Amino acid sequence: MQLVKLCNYFPTVFVGVVFVVSAILKLMGMASFEMYMYEVLNVSFEFASVVSRLVVAVEIILGIALIVNLWYADCVSEGVLVIFSFFLVYMLLQGSTESCHCMGDAFDLSPGKSLVKNVLLIFILFFGHRRTKWLKYQKKPFLKVVAAISLVSVVAVFAVNRPDFMRIVKGREYNQEQLTLMLQREYPLALEGNKVVCILSTHCGKCKMAARRMEGIFKMYGWKDYEVLTVFSDTKIITKPIAEQVDTFFKETKVKRRNVAIVDQERLAEVAPNVPTIFLLNNGVVIKTYGYRNIVTEDFKKR
Repeated sequence: MQLVKLCNYFPTVFVGVVFVVSAILKLMGMASFEMYMYEVLNVSFEFASVVSRLVVAVEIILGIALIVNLWYADCVSEGVLVIFSFFLVYMLLQGSTESCHCMGDAFDLSPGKSLVKNVLLIFILFFGHRRTKWLKYQKKPFLKVVAAISLVSVVAVFAVNRPDFMRIVKGREYNQEQLTLMLQREYPLALEGNKVVCILSTHCGKCKMAARRMEGIFKMYGWKDYEVLTVFSDTKIITKPIAEQVDTFFKETKVKRRNVAIVDQERLAEVAPNVPTIFLLNNGVVIKTYGYRNIVTEDFKKR
């Protein structure tokens, strides 16, 4: 008899566990998830970073509430799943087949597959709602419990994986003289007016992420193609020509190919020893340098 009563709670507990697991996987693959939110929402990266972590926090809150069977937790969870599902339908109508990272990087779920998952979870919650009895609280204690779970979840998410704008990151090292010489050889137009120079490597994961972040910034603030130069280091990998590596880089990142220069790795190291290094220039003079972690969207707003 006791086993039968416990089985009545299985549907809501199951969905609660799915929520918590989904949140943990997103947190583990936060770089990919926040980049997805950044590109889909078309907002600043800082805003997308906060939103992506709040989504994770909401999933943890709902997951815990479902597991302990809090009052109306299943109804609220169904509502959230419906909202997520409408977003997925929108992505399908846009023709998107890219993973929505709803289960982090552990599972490659397209919007269609993720939508099916959400619908199944909604039905499980609807079935579980008819079989379980809520763990009710008096009004004040109930609100305190919900507030405590919410506060701890949000703080924990931001503490475990802080957004880049909450990190203290130093600017990149560089040599102004060598930078000027390189630009005179490769792209003299970069020495006039406001320009952005991105020094990247074709096989660097952070370089690819930085390129995608900068692509959103260029579109947001209307940077012209002639105002952007991408410099790749030639690592002399014999198995694959550098030109082919560059082509693959743009294909994988889906970043628009603008002005491209290829410079010997040793010579480029004299300009900037680390990649990615991004320069914001005014008449050839460096205003600010960035790595992957300290790119500030607002800095690139044209004035």
